[in-house]
Amino acid sequence: MYLEWTPDLSVGIGEIDVQHRKMVRKLNDIAGAVEADKGMEEIEEAIKYFEVYSDEHFKTEEGYMTLYMYPEYADHKKNHDKILADMAEVRENFSGGRSDKKDVYAASKKVADWFLIHMKTTDSRMAIFLRGKVK
Repeated sequence: MYLEWTPDLSVGIGEIDVQHRKMVRKLNDIAGAVEADKGMEEIEEAIKYFEVYSDEHFKTEEGYMTLYMYPEYADHKKNHDKILADMAEVRENFSGGRSDKKDVYAASKKVADWFLIHMKTTDSRMAIFLRGKVK
């Protein structure tokens, strides 16, 4: 397991917190698949699910940021785009045989570390701006 959801990770916006908890679970699913020495298909599926769900979550945040004209939108979106590209690269390298399970674990751990920092800093700033606006 990479991450454990704790109350201090909450940004105080229900929908975003629910999605963040699910992203933590999906990242942990990748770790669990590697740690349990699951097959290539199952590990790829865990990575793909994290990518798809992350994209959906980022669209939620980006929708709120554009709707309420969040001034840090462009930089925040660049962070989202970068992490999606990083995870796609992890999946593609693994699928293409250019990396192994150990590499997937290390790369997705790096993503988990990024996500933790992102929630505590970038998302927290966004949430302060959005609180009271998001219904």
